[in-house]
Amino acid sequence: MKKLAKIILFTFVVVVTACNTGTKTSAQNLSPDEAKNLAKEAWLFGMPLVMFEKQIDYSTHVTQPEETRAPINQFVHYRKFVDASNRSIVGFNVDNLYSLAWIDLKAEPLVLSVPAMGDRYWMMQIVDAWNGVPAAPGSRTLSGDDPHVFLIAGPDWKGSVPEGMELLRSPTNLGGIGGRTYCSGDDDYATVNRIQDEYKLTPLSAWGKPYVTPASVPLKDGADGKTLVNEQLMALNAEQFFSNLNRLLATNPPYAEDDPTLEKIRMLGIAPGMPFSTEGLTDDVVAALEEGVAQGKASMAAEMKNLGKMANNWGLTYDMGRYGTKYAYRAAWTFVGIGGNVIEDAFYPLTMKDIDGKQLSSEHSYTLTFEEGAWPPAAAFWSLTMYDLEGYLVDNPLNRYAVGDRSNMKPNEDGSLTIYIQPESPGADKEANWLPAPKSGAFKVALRLYAPMEKVIDGSWVPPGIAPQK
Repeated sequence: MKKLAKIILFTFVVVVTACNTGTKTSAQNLSPDEAKNLAKEAWLFGMPLVMFEKQIDYSTHVTQPEETRAPINQFVHYRKFVDASNRSIVGFNVDNLYSLAWIDLKAEPLVLSVPAMGDRYWMMQIVDAWNGVPAAPGSRTLSGDDPHVFLIAGPDWKGSVPEGMELLRSPTNLGGIGGRTYCSGDDDYATVNRIQDEYKLTPLSAWGKPYVTPASVPLKDGADGKTLVNEQLMALNAEQFFSNLNRLLATNPPYAEDDPTLEKIRMLGIAPGMPFSTEGLTDDVVAALEEGVAQGKASMAAEMKNLGKMANNWGLTYDMGRYGTKYAYRAAWTFVGIGGNVIEDAFYPLTMKDIDGKQLSSEHSYTLTFEEGAWPPAAAFWSLTMYDLEGYLVDNPLNRYAVGDRSNMKPNEDGSLTIYIQPESPGADKEANWLPAPKSGAFKVALRLYAPMEKVIDGSWVPPGIAPQK
């Protein structure tokens, strides 16, 4: 599970700060069984916050914007679709060009500027440090005739919103912006790149003044910009994890509905700003903490096998970005993908199995057929993307990583549409409908519906199963 990857595919409570007196964690008053159970619960609860910082540190560990990374509070623009050689973030789509930023609002809010977009699909999704989605302005909800200016503010900012700005409140100071701009392909890159250049992030204190993004910024001490984020998270022992969690809680408060859980795990020594240490604990309790963390990881792994409702062996998630207090479920989705869209913006059926419940594998050829009148109902567009089991795009001779409604696929005579999923070409007459699979090994596929229609949101439309060719 060490290298399971995530798709990249981004309430205010009063912060309680403990006096840093070197007080030992209250876990010393717990039995081993109590410590184990609380550690499991606390790990599942706190996992998104701890992992989110690791993702930020990894993705901003540069002194100036590069091809796939940028410093904190700056955009990195993906100027063309990624290919199978890019393993910086898992779950990349090949429908939109990304404009991504990792943000820290502790010092002050940021002003996000978006140009007039016309009828082009776009979205600026705000992701908080608990992997929730507090806002996602875009073409689904806003007119593209005029430019837009947004003020992104953290949980404790109390200033006045300047005239002409729309306030986007983040419940945490750490966050992300998942910008997506529709791109039809190579011949559209230049136009989209010009649009990306007009996306701006400006500190509020510099708004209305001549502002130039710093040419270079120092690297964050202690940040790991080399080790994969999932590996960093899983390598933390109990003391390291809970120390990070307490530190981060001080400026990234949980949601109001988390209060009962936060009160419960306080018995373990989990509280905003509280120092956490295993010093002075018995060996049995220290071992119990580690066992509880291991059980938390196991619960997360078990949850990843069933992310949402199952239909025709597709995992269908209707509550992405709105996980509530389902902590194992939230941890699993965070591990698989930071920054998934809420269903009004996008629907992400995902499967690793065929209609018979068997793992998709390069040893077999498959078909996915949408009947006439039952093609994916998306108001914007849809696609089907191939990934390896770690969530990365799959190398193939056509450099074709997805097919969809823009792929010029050929319908069948009865109006249905069949997609061929296999390592080798299904033949020249069917190649337009071919989604290449890996040459060897298992794989998974993701169906994306952008601005899904009501029949998707209410569950009356679900994708058909993937059928093995006999």
